[in-house]
Amino acid sequence: MRTILVDDEPWSLTEFREECREIKDIEIVGEYLDAEEALSFAEENPVDFALLDIEMKGMNGVELAKRLRLLYPEIIIVFVTSHSKYLKDFIDIKADYFVFKPYTREDVQDALRRALIYSGRLKKRMRCVTFGPFDAFVDGRVMSFKTAKAKELFALLVQKRGGIVTPEEAMAALHEDKPYDHNKSTYRMTVMRLRDSLEEVGMLDILHSPEHGRGKYIDADKIDCDLYDFLDGSASARLRFTGQYLTTYSWSEAMLGILNNYSKYMDEQENNSKEES
Repeated sequence: MRTILVDDEPWSLTEFREECREIKDIEIVGEYLDAEEALSFAEENPVDFALLDIEMKGMNGVELAKRLRLLYPEIIIVFVTSHSKYLKDFIDIKADYFVFKPYTREDVQDALRRALIYSGRLKKRMRCVTFGPFDAFVDGRVMSFKTAKAKELFALLVQKRGGIVTPEEAMAALHEDKPYDHNKSTYRMTVMRLRDSLEEVGMLDILHSPEHGRGKYIDADKIDCDLYDFLDGSASARLRFTGQYLTTYSWSEAMLGILNNYSKYMDEQENNSKEES
């Protein structure tokens, strides 16, 4: 989780850094004594988590949090402050957690863990990367598939985001030269290998068969995925998208076109808003 620390007191930044290092989910990508510098970084680089002091010279922590929320609606925000008068601000911007000064190491670590839990980031064991070559990670480790076609079938299921992939659709994508009716056993073997791969990492419960009809679908709610974040309007996912999508699979070209058009449209909207302001 890409994290920035912002406080105008150097000793506080040092303390924040030491506490964050003890939590494996956190990757510190920036430390700032100035809120404007932190915002400039966030405008150019994806940020998932911000640990902010409130009272700083220039832009304060509350204003910075509001600006970060505009960039990244899903960002986790934890405030550290010595003043209870900011409680209403915490509520208004939907901060994930806060810690009052003076605080102990246990206070900070507890706040970080609670914020992660409340955000739901720790609940999903699987993360899928589609911007570039496809990969799936379980508990932070790259997932190994029994066969290349089992991996490709899973990528197709991820793209469908819970939609049903019929046997005919799967064969048309994975085996363009082998219609389903001519080689049903190839499809069935691929499904079997996918099931084996998921079972090996304890994730078989995300693969389902429809109650009525044929095919397979996944429980997309159990997966973190850059594609899903992008389609849901995540600013950080847009920054991660550089025009590459499932680069090893030819059937992905239609979705790539959609992503490119959406990215272009959002860029035009932002440029128009800047010109109007």
